[in-house]
Amino acid sequence: MVVLMKLALIAWIYELRHGLGTTGMRDVISWGFYIFTFAFFVKWSAGGLIVASSVEVFGITALKPLARLGVLTAAVSVLLAALTIIPDLGRPERIANLLLHPNWRSPMIWDIIIISLYFLLAVGELRLMCLGSRTPGEQKLLRVLAFVGLPAAFALHSITAWIFGLQIARAFWNSALMAPLFVVSAVLSGAALIAIIAATLQKFEGLKLEVATWNTLSGLMAVSLAIDLFFILCEYITVLWGGVPKEIIALKMILPGGPYATLFWLEWVIGGIIPFVILVTPGFRRRTGAIVTSAVLILAGVYAYQIELTTVGMANPLIQLAPGTSLGTYTPGQSVFQIVGRYSPTWVEYSIVIGVVALGALLVAGGYRLIRAREEPQMH
Repeated sequence: MVVLMKLALIAWIYELRHGLGTTGMRDVISWGFYIFTFAFFVKWSAGGLIVASSVEVFGITALKPLARLGVLTAAVSVLLAALTIIPDLGRPERIANLLLHPNWRSPMIWDIIIISLYFLLAVGELRLMCLGSRTPGEQKLLRVLAFVGLPAAFALHSITAWIFGLQIARAFWNSALMAPLFVVSAVLSGAALIAIIAATLQKFEGLKLEVATWNTLSGLMAVSLAIDLFFILCEYITVLWGGVPKEIIALKMILPGGPYATLFWLEWVIGGIIPFVILVTPGFRRRTGAIVTSAVLILAGVYAYQIELTTVGMANPLIQLAPGTSLGTYTPGQSVFQIVGRYSPTWVEYSIVIGVVALGALLVAGGYRLIRAREEPQMH
């Protein structure tokens, strides 16, 4: 993990010295690996806190053993989301301008505010959960934070969704369904992440979970997966029925036969139909291994959707006139202009994102061991 983090730091220093031209992003597609990973981390964080808050808000006692883990993953994930944005800026020192001269009509500034508040909320709630013996006042405060955490998680992901959904010039993004789709996707991916981490801790760290907890977690994933796919299907039907050329062109890029069709199969079959069948089949949902397998496939499908959304939304600009948009670089034997965008991440982007994920794994592992260390004296 430390080696991966060091490699990420080297890659970031290289990017700072040579500019964003070291990434695969260009004028046509200017949001890439960093942005769809950022949105993915936000989904993890929102989903984790929703799972944790459900214990207090909805009285789902079966999820109580996962409450601390949910808050821990929420805090770590939102921190990783913030870190992923920094290399995307190119000139990170200029982030101060966003705070000194905010544009209150832009969802960007609201996203920064909600991410900061959300992180503080998750850390505060986790600290209260780790207290050995809570006073009545602390217990009441923890319950209040749980009730605040649920709408905060919805707000976090809705505002992130509006960064995409309020872009009128982007045919593939401008949709009223974007916010509810992101929220459901957050519940889905957050629950899947917790299932994977819980199974890992159960095997290597002695975490004990009842069958009821696994049943509730798998049921939550199954329901949210069904709603998630239904929302995406509604988007497809609306585009195909409406027949608006700019919308049709964008959608056909991801449907079978299009240049991004691989993402379609990842989203609908590998990350959709297969895990759904596993989760609703009684024989499978009683096996932890099957639940974890479905969780891994779900995360692959959610990530595929985020790549699809970000890349396709930019790959097909509204103005497609010759000679196209300049790439800003020259490759011998190829045109310096593009009409339809193409994007492939470089080693710099892969190294930085993998390093951020490694940091997250260390923080979750270390955080869980600190929680266990606080629990052990209480048991004696």
